[in-house]
Order: sequence, then structure tokens, then C-alpha cells
Amino acid sequence: MNEIDHALPNDSYSSTIQSLGHLRAHLKLVFGNTDDLAVTAVRVGEQKGLLCYLETMTNVPFMMDNIVKPLSHFSVNDPNGSADALLEEMNEKYYGGLSGTYIRDLKEFTQKLAVGQAGLAVEGASFTLMLDVKQLDVRSVAEPTTQTVVRGPKDGFTESADTNMSLIRRRLVNEKLRFEKYTVGNQSQTSVYLAYIDGALDVELLRRIRARLQTSLTSSVLDSGNIEELLRPRELSLFPTVYNSERPDAVCAAIMEAKVAIIVNGSPFVLVVPAVMNDFFKSPEDHYQWFAFGTLTRVLRYLAFFFSLFVPSLYVAVTTFHAELVPTVLLISILAQREGIPFPAVIEILLMEITFEILREAGTRMPRVVGPAISIVGALVLGEAAVQAGIVSNINVIVVALTAISGFVAPIFTFGANVRLLRFGFIFLAAVLGFYGIILGSAFLLIHLVRLHSYGVSYLSPFIPFRIRAQKDGILIFQTPLPNDEGGGNGSHE
Repeated sequence: MNEIDHALPNDSYSSTIQSLGHLRAHLKLVFGNTDDLAVTAVRVGEQKGLLCYLETMTNVPFMMDNIVKPLSHFSVNDPNGSADALLEEMNEKYYGGLSGTYIRDLKEFTQKLAVGQAGLAVEGASFTLMLDVKQLDVRSVAEPTTQTVVRGPKDGFTESADTNMSLIRRRLVNEKLRFEKYTVGNQSQTSVYLAYIDGALDVELLRRIRARLQTSLTSSVLDSGNIEELLRPRELSLFPTVYNSERPDAVCAAIMEAKVAIIVNGSPFVLVVPAVMNDFFKSPEDHYQWFAFGTLTRVLRYLAFFFSLFVPSLYVAVTTFHAELVPTVLLISILAQREGIPFPAVIEILLMEITFEILREAGTRMPRVVGPAISIVGALVLGEAAVQAGIVSNINVIVVALTAISGFVAPIFTFGANVRLLRFGFIFLAAVLGFYGIILGSAFLLIHLVRLHSYGVSYLSPFIPFRIRAQKDGILIFQTPLPNDEGGGNGSHE
């Protein structure tokens, strides 16, 4: 049996520190041969000690000036005092501003090292002193890339949870603003924070979110999208029930509406629950300009949503089953364009839709310099070539272009991406049943939306159930307060 095996008991991972040799052996067992682990022998007064830290997670120059250097100047008041008293005296004299904490458990000790703290252990002491000296390279605050506005704040969230919380705290100067920390992911040990205003929140909502995070069995959380999957309702739905945003002003507005923001360390996207359908048609800029123009743009977003969802299926239904509904002049023009096209309307529209989806994905994954050229020029060249080759008609290209542009109008990208899947479903229904298929699919979709809830709030709130006061930020934006209704409130809770 070697020295390490002798120094390390079988239950060492959860045991307390017994000696410096025991601590060295435990770090060797947990971290292995990692090159960035530093275990340095030091002197604390007349006692032997160890300074442990991860070089890749700590500010080494700062630590040398503020932790190591004071050790050389430390003089003991009571040479006969215990090792615990020695460590406490050292902390009080020199480390008062470094957020020092005392740790007795070895598992907690290694967890603190992994997040960028330094541990100071003294021979004979029953605990170690953990000092917060972490310094991580983080991206500076910049303009959001997915939710741009012409007028409004230009700062966006970053991958640092501390930075994101400070951006929220600066806007909500409210003593009742709370941040709760949770650790999610068995391997990643990701820090997740809940942000809400105490006293304005539904207690049941907060309890359900806490339960989801505390009972999570996921192995790793690398982005807020992993947490979003945990928070989704159990029922299957293509509509997102968790709002995500890079904009601090949008998240602060949601918190003031008695919602909970979820900040995930390592992700610039902050989640908000509960989220209803109307939230995905809002933009913070709606309230930064004249209310009439904000109302107009919001109405346009709803119209674009219906265009994106129904225009291709309507084209297939009209050209396949219901030609009598089209004005004669327009019908003659459509038939003239389709003359010589070898495919039926449904195959024609699917070819163009799938081609555009491929171009969209290629434009997203290509390097930023050539991505726009691939998506725009490629669509124009392929569309023109397909028309000249007689594979598709001009009206088909117009329909697909209008549908694609309408899909980009939604302020939240994830909402528009989910609608794309529904669009293909309506195309198949129109190809089989015509208008009857579209009406049948719309009926089932409406039933699904009426039954769908996000943490007890109706997904179609504030329209179903209808609340007069809640309409001030619905499709129409009102500057003056609306009269009270009988029910009151902003939504429906089960």
C-alpha cells in the first residue's frame, strides 16, 4: 500500500479533513493528474499549511499579492493557540475583504476549488479557509444579436450570470428583488438563478419551478436551452411555453408582470416563465415609440404569423380543389404560369419550401462573411433557374418568398421556427382535403391552444379568458388605463 492509499480512508470523499497528507491524497484522487491544480506548501505562523487552487480558474497575480504575501508578515498573538484559532486569526487580520468561508467537508472543498476559490489548510485544523479569488474571462456587454431594436437600450446579456444579475438589478432598483441560486447538472454543476419580486409572485408558480430544478436528473447544463426543456409542460406541443431573451429590459418588464426569470451561468439567454402566446409577438420597442405605431407593428406581426402559417396551404388548396374561388383573370394568369410544370401544386410548393429551409440552414451555419450571400443570392439564383427550367412557377416563388419573409417577423426566433413545422402539416391537409383540411386543422390547433397552459396561465391569455384590463398590452397598445372588469388580473390561473 502506497502513501496515498494509506492516507486516504475509504469514505474520504465525504469525510472531513484529518491532516495535510489526507488532503493531498484526496485532491490527487479527485483531480488526478490535471496540470492546472496547484498544491503549494506554506507557513501560517509556526504551523505547516497548504494553499490549493486551480490556476485556470483563479487570478494568480491577485492571489500572490493578497493571500501569499500576507503569510510572510503574519505574526501569531498566541503561539500556544490551536490551529483553528490560528486560521481564524489569519482570516480576520488579512482576508476580511475576500469573502472567506470555513469548510469542513472534503466534497464541498473540491467543489469550491472547481468554481475558482482558493483553499488554505493548516496542519491540525478541523476546517479550511476558502477565499474567493476567481477571475474568468467573460465577454463584455454588447448589443443583442437576435433581438435588435432601432430605439431602446443597446446592452444585452452575456455568458456571466453575475453580469446578467447586475444588469437586472440596475434597472429594477427594488429592495424586494430576489435572486435564488440552484446547482443543476450532476457533471457540469451549473449555477442557475431565479429572479423575481418577492410578494408580487404566485407562490405556487415559484414552488413548481423550484421543484423542477431540484428534482432534475440531467447530467449537464451547457445552455439555458437545457433548462428550458426541463421547464416545458409534460404535454406535447410545438408552441414554446418558456420565453427567452437577450435583452435586460424585456426580462425586467416580465419580472414586473409577476413572472420568474431564470438566469443560467454560461448562457446569454435568460428564460421567463410563465410565457403565453402574446409574449412572442411583443418587442420592447413597442413601448419606446408612439403607441399608434407600436400597435400597428404588433398587428403586422400577427398578420405575418397567419401568412406564414396558411399562405402555402391556401395556394395548394386553391390550385388543386377550389379554382372557382379565384377571380377569373387571376386564375388565367396562374394557369398560364403553371402550364408545362411537371409536378402537382403540393410537390411544387414542397420542393421550394424544402429548398429554402436548406438555404436558411446553410446561411446560419456558414461563416458570417459568406452566410448572407448564400441565403440571399442562392435563393434568387435557384428560384430564377427553377422558373426558367420549368420546374416551378413564378407564383410559387412569390408564395414561398412571402411565407419565408413573414416567418422572420416574429421577435423571438424560436417561435417562428416552431411555426415552420405546422406549416408543412397544413400543406399536407390542403393537398388531401382542400379548404376542409385547412379548416379541420385550424379547429384542432385552436382546441390545442385553448387547452394549453404555461404553469397555470392560459396560453391564449389575455384573450382567452378575456380580461379588459389585460388588453392594454395585447394586440392593441393603450396609453390610458382600461376600466376594471369583473374578473380583473392579467391571466387565468388554474
